[in-house]
Amino acid sequence: MALITIDRTVKLGDLLTTLAILISLFALLSTLAKDRISREHEAANRVRSAAAQAITKLDRWKALQLSLYSRMRPEFIVLSQSLAKNFDVIEVRDDLWKRVGEERAKVAQQVIDEQLGTAYADLLAHFPVVRERFMELNITLADIELEETDGFLRDGQASILSFEDKKASYTTAMLGNSLRSVAAGHEDSLRRKSEAALKPLQEFLFDVIKKTDSEIVRLSHG
Repeated sequence: MALITIDRTVKLGDLLTTLAILISLFALLSTLAKDRISREHEAANRVRSAAAQAITKLDRWKALQLSLYSRMRPEFIVLSQSLAKNFDVIEVRDDLWKRVGEERAKVAQQVIDEQLGTAYADLLAHFPVVRERFMELNITLADIELEETDGFLRDGQASILSFEDKKASYTTAMLGNSLRSVAAGHEDSLRRKSEAALKPLQEFLFDVIKKTDSEIVRLSHG
């Protein structure tokens, strides 16, 4: 009866073939890993860019609303000169309301033109939940702007009417200085209130930007 023998020798060619397969497999896995890291990095950078743009637009909204007061400063000179000329406090009061309304309308149009009300648009694809937070913030900011503008008009009117019986001692610097003081107070109040309202959402966006690529991707998919 013939005996069955097993060839236990390993040929060099077989070793080289196995090694080549292992190297190819490692190269494939390495390429796949690099591709995954690259895609993750690109996705994270898109999120960072969208978050940065949202922060910029929120800052721009604040700057535009505050600009109402700097736009009005030259008008205070016109109003003070008008009072000196005719000394009609009701006419000057009405002119103040008109000029503030005109400048406020310009600011509102810029907010629309620059699409600041939809600062969250590019973030929606990554964080759909932010839409609600931005909408709530927009309402809060609008309320703050309205409150301060109404306060400025009310206090500005009171300032003008306070000169009603002071024609004899009136100089143009008086009303101008008074209106500038009133404007400065409401400008500072608007800045403080809007910054406080903006802070939580801006901190969230800054935190997103600082996260690692993998953390951003996980967060955006969560």
